Amino acid sequence: MEAGRQHNGVTKVNTIESQKQINNNVDESSGVTGSHTLIAVKSSSDNHLDPDVSQAASMMSTPVHRPGEPDGDDSSSMNLEEETPIDDSEFNIPPLDFEPTLESILNDLDVDSLSEEDALAGPTQEFSDIAIQQLGGIPESSDTVSIVSKGSSDNRSRSSSRSCRPKSTITNTKKPNSILRHVVLKAITSQINSATEKINAGTATAMCLGSFVAIGTSHGFVIVFDVLQAVKWCLGDTEHRESGGSVSSLTINSNGNRLLVGYAKGLILMYDLTNGKLIRNIPDAHAAATAVLTLRFTDLPDLALCGDSGGSVFELNFKRTIGLRSCVSRCIFSGSRGEVCSFEPLLLSTVSDNPLSKFVLVAFATLSKIIVVMIRPKLKVLFTHTLICDLTTLPLVCWQMVIIQTTLNEKIVDPVLSFARHNTIAFYQTTLDSKSSVQFLPLRSVTVGYSLLNMHWLNARTLALVDVKETLRILDVRSQEELERVDLSATRLVYSSSHYKGLATGGNVSKAFALAGERACYNSVLCHNNQIIVLGTRSVHALTMRLWHERLDYLVRQHHYVDAIQLGYELYVEKAKAVLGLKGSKDSKRLIVRDKLLYILDRYVDRIPLLNFMDDLSTARQRYHDVISTCVNYYALLDHQDPIFEKIYDFCADNPFSKSAYLESLEPFLLNDQLSHMPPIIVKDFVTHYDEIENYRALEACIVHFNIASLDIHQTMKLCWTQGLYDAIIYIFNQGMGDYLTPLEELMTELISAISAEVRLTDSQVVLGNKILVYISCCLAGRAYPFGNIAKNLVEKVQTDIFQIITALHSRNSTENEQSYPYLRTFLHFDTREFLNVMSLSFEEPIFQSELGKRQKQRIVDILLQVMVEQGNFTTTQVGILFTFIAQQMAKSDSSLFVSKLLFEQVLEHLTSGNETCRIDERQEALMELLQAGGFQHFEHDKILQKCLKAKFYRVCELLYERKNEYPQIIECYLLDEARKHQVFSFLHKIFCLIPQKKEIFQSKVMDHLEELIEIDNKKCAQVVYLHLGNLIPDLVKSLDSKSNSQYSFLQGVFYTREQNQNNIQVDVSTTENYITLMCHFNPQLVYPFLKTIESYRNEKMLQVCGKHKLVDAMVYLLEKDDRLNDAFQLMMDQFQCKLKLIFEDIEKLAMESSSFQTVLSSITWNQLQAIFLVMIQFSQRNSPKLPPDEKEKLWLPLLQLLIAAHNKFQSREDISTSFNEMNKHLLGSMMGHVSLPTIVEVYLNNPSYQTATFGEIRELITGMLETCTYEEIMVDLVKKITQSDVHDKMKVKLNSVRKGISARNYNCLECQSNIVDFSDDEAELVVFQCGHSYHLKCCHRKGIKSCPQCSPLSVIPCVTSVKELDISYRAPREHKSSFTLNDELDYFDSQENPEGYISQAEFELKLDVPFKINLKEF
Repeated sequence: MEAGRQHNGVTKVNTIESQKQINNNVDESSGVTGSHTLIAVKSSSDNHLDPDVSQAASMMSTPVHRPGEPDGDDSSSMNLEEETPIDDSEFNIPPLDFEPTLESILNDLDVDSLSEEDALAGPTQEFSDIAIQQLGGIPESSDTVSIVSKGSSDNRSRSSSRSCRPKSTITNTKKPNSILRHVVLKAITSQINSATEKINAGTATAMCLGSFVAIGTSHGFVIVFDVLQAVKWCLGDTEHRESGGSVSSLTINSNGNRLLVGYAKGLILMYDLTNGKLIRNIPDAHAAATAVLTLRFTDLPDLALCGDSGGSVFELNFKRTIGLRSCVSRCIFSGSRGEVCSFEPLLLSTVSDNPLSKFVLVAFATLSKIIVVMIRPKLKVLFTHTLICDLTTLPLVCWQMVIIQTTLNEKIVDPVLSFARHNTIAFYQTTLDSKSSVQFLPLRSVTVGYSLLNMHWLNARTLALVDVKETLRILDVRSQEELERVDLSATRLVYSSSHYKGLATGGNVSKAFALAGERACYNSVLCHNNQIIVLGTRSVHALTMRLWHERLDYLVRQHHYVDAIQLGYELYVEKAKAVLGLKGSKDSKRLIVRDKLLYILDRYVDRIPLLNFMDDLSTARQRYHDVISTCVNYYALLDHQDPIFEKIYDFCADNPFSKSAYLESLEPFLLNDQLSHMPPIIVKDFVTHYDEIENYRALEACIVHFNIASLDIHQTMKLCWTQGLYDAIIYIFNQGMGDYLTPLEELMTELISAISAEVRLTDSQVVLGNKILVYISCCLAGRAYPFGNIAKNLVEKVQTDIFQIITALHSRNSTENEQSYPYLRTFLHFDTREFLNVMSLSFEEPIFQSELGKRQKQRIVDILLQVMVEQGNFTTTQVGILFTFIAQQMAKSDSSLFVSKLLFEQVLEHLTSGNETCRIDERQEALMELLQAGGFQHFEHDKILQKCLKAKFYRVCELLYERKNEYPQIIECYLLDEARKHQVFSFLHKIFCLIPQKKEIFQSKVMDHLEELIEIDNKKCAQVVYLHLGNLIPDLVKSLDSKSNSQYSFLQGVFYTREQNQNNIQVDVSTTENYITLMCHFNPQLVYPFLKTIESYRNEKMLQVCGKHKLVDAMVYLLEKDDRLNDAFQLMMDQFQCKLKLIFEDIEKLAMESSSFQTVLSSITWNQLQAIFLVMIQFSQRNSPKLPPDEKEKLWLPLLQLLIAAHNKFQSREDISTSFNEMNKHLLGSMMGHVSLPTIVEVYLNNPSYQTATFGEIRELITGMLETCTYEEIMVDLVKKITQSDVHDKMKVKLNSVRKGISARNYNCLECQSNIVDFSDDEAELVVFQCGHSYHLKCCHRKGIKSCPQCSPLSVIPCVTSVKELDISYRAPREHKSSFTLNDELDYFDSQENPEGYISQAEFELKLDVPFKINLKEF
């Protein structure tokens, strides 16, 4: 290979001779000469290979075109040695279908590099000529779910794609990525790797896209490819490569004829891509010793932008004067104000009609902000947004034209600025306001669950995001749904971290910039025309969005039919995301998608026979059910039902599993009326199948949705009568025969038999009765059963016939023993209330509003009275329901019903009779309903009241008393009613508030029934009294003197209410003392807590009461409250000694029995002793600070001596001794600081047991005391240091305050208004406050001014000076008032030399009076 020959900055690279010969053969076979095209592409249809794959393979051997050098035909130089043919029979070589050519051998597919889609699909359709002209037309070499690069290991066996057989399963378990087609650009990859190996081009470092693909390398080369992946130019001479270093950034203008190349050492070159010549060398366009990180062209052909590693951005203005090209650069953003990591100009050349096209806008992404700057027509900052997030991530920014719907339902196309950092993405609409000013309107902010590495728009609704784990994610912007993800980790993504760290320029970048740029990939993941191009270290990858039909085809080829069908339906209803290529009107798009979806469904149905039904039964059924239900569902949704009943049924009819799944999958669609016209044969099979599996409830629900013409009436009716499918029976009679009476008569026969048996009805019989009630309700209302409406011409006839059946005197097949009105009687026995409700609703129908209808209503009422009242055999409740129904009907304004008043009297007597005491609630409820429905007009009030009181119908009595406004009597009704007595308090609150004029009457009632109210709920009773009768509390308490239990309960409620109302209730002392006395008797354990919460009692009297009941804790509290501490302590001491004595007795008893002493330590007495011990310690600690030393010892030493004695007594018993020792330690620790250590030591030494003790026996005591002493010494030192530190800080503040000066704000004394500058009096003194206000000192003395009257009380102590030193500033300490005069020896400043009249700070401090001089060392 020859390398190094250079011409105009273009390096010529020759491939090996054999590659050249192969290429020429290919050209000749294609009929295209090498002088007209770089590479010829053959479809290879004769060998069944993918033309794109074969084209990519041939590109791998493409020679590099050298500008100015003709393409010669080197075929004459190829010499092939003839060889003797091999005998096929000798080597057992099978015959071939065709004779392979050299080209077919070179282009033969390597299955290891094929994706699953390629292996299954075989040849793919060739790209159109238009697509070839775009980057989107780059032929794919392999369509993969995960990255497949050349040379990657693959364990799959090598086989031709022709040998691939269809899989036995319909659906794969793993869903493929259908949105993106992932291909490895083999030709580009091969040429890059070849250049790396043969001309030492280095590894790829940067890339740019446009009309060409340009890739820069680490050794300064730039290789340019056209859209067919053929090498166009190899750029970069030796001089520029050495001076520039590695390529760090590239950009191609919109016309595709200019290429800007930036290098790591700061060099910028411009090439003409039409001839590959270098036209501009720009070495000093930006700051020296900085790398070029970003290059971008704008819409203006003579303007580009450059960003360097210093964080600055420069504009590059290209000029050409008299044939000489030049470049003028200008810094438009300095890195000192924030380092720019990346920027993107807004390109509007394709939408020139947009109003923003007259501006040149650029979005800068700095480490801390997003800044949008207008460059043309003038430089101006338009927008800033702060970024707060992870410092290790780089900011991302990009633009996209998006259709935005306004509030006026208008759609506009505006550019949207999107920027991101870490895991947050923001979107801003860019538009012009009414004043033609650029505005940025926030649209939304999206937070994702990963850190972002790169971001690009695929289309107006779809974002492509790359996270730090090198996973590409497709995000739908509107729904924020992640649609797809692709792992890019195997691409070995190229990062520009070395450029961001400035390694080629000496590392002269900031630490923050270097840290954030660790994973910079701005120039290695690019997007162009719905494609993402990824630059890896050894390969180049393209991820292209598939067109909508390609996505469907791809899913079908992968046997993901369900996903394909679901996607197709989403396209049909316009809910799909990441859609590309679907254009036209709404109807035309739906039609196109519908045809495609039906085609996929037909293919899916064709694969039903391929299902493997040899698996276990449950799996086979489930697989058939899933497939068939999916097909049926989508055929129904598309309103294309013929394949459901023809093609699918034919496939499933012969297989029991598939037929079962098919029939069961129809059920949900039948219930939704989506399959109303089924063929009779399928309906018959459906009924038979559900009969076999005994799923009768589902069958009944489906039958009522069948077209009656499709049913086998005989088969269905026989099954329905056998299994009790009453809904289906009614439906077939009504819809099939137009008969509404027969099903009612037939079903009533069964219900009459069940009722006449006089046994509890079964569940099925109850269901039958309820269905009949619903049926007659529907018929009388003109509605069909179970849904729909009766034909209008039949409504009146059906209503009349049903009414006649209900009121029929006898049934059709009556017997001699049959009672009259059997149907009506059966309904009443089954459910009286619901039947009468049905009749009440039917009476509202128009048929009953005519004169004939009103007579019919009167007739049925007469029949009801005859059946239920005269003939009897009905319960009281049922009769009450009847009369309630009648009363409701009679209460209506248009009622014409007549009922004898005597009947109402009989009903009242029946309901209030005491014969049925067990059903009193039901009888009372029936009478209540009757009266509330309008029955009052049929009774005498006094008579009803008497009967109700006798029958204990207190709710009815309450209703009657309320009508007569006798509210006090209602209180007695509540008290007498056991079920509602607790509601009396709510009623009392209500009447006290609503009827205040009768308060005295209610008050007397409360006093009369006070004991009953207290017994019901003492707290609620006290609450009522407090809220409405607060002044009567003492009287009410006194009235209960004879009944102490009730009195205590009432007072307990009063004080509870007082506590809940934050002590707003005023209770006198006598009442409180009375309550405490009662509490000592009933709940003595509550006395002590109560005493602590209240103050309204006399201590002496309560001491006597508590002493009488021996409540030691309460007595101690009262004595402590009276400062009788010794008495209180003695009480606790006596109690402690008593418990201790009991402990001693228990120990001696256990010692005699030789039992374990652990029983004592876990006993109640021991726990009580411990509790008293802790209370005594708390008492002593609480009161010791206010006692003299000798009194303190009286609180601590007796207890200490007692514990020492107890410890010594049981010193031989380890468990007991240890427990007392722990108590002793606790006591010693608590008394430290209250009792002197010598006194404690003296107590121990005076104890006889310690007088002869060894050091080991008192070691714990001594060490404990020493530890306490050490601890206290440490605490004293610590407090001393803290105090000294605080004093030092305060003195430091005061010293700083002294050194600061203040100046006078006024020239006249604010008191006497005379000029403060009076040089006639050299000794005149002034007072200048910190606020700046000044006074004469004599004026301050005369008026007694100590703080500024103008600012008081906020002013501080003033400083005083003489007239000569008026302008000297001095702030005195706040705690002192200073009055001083500078000595006469101080030279007066001459006005010319020192016009301000100031002296130095050092001189000023020297002239201070002694009290204000501070020696820091002494401090």
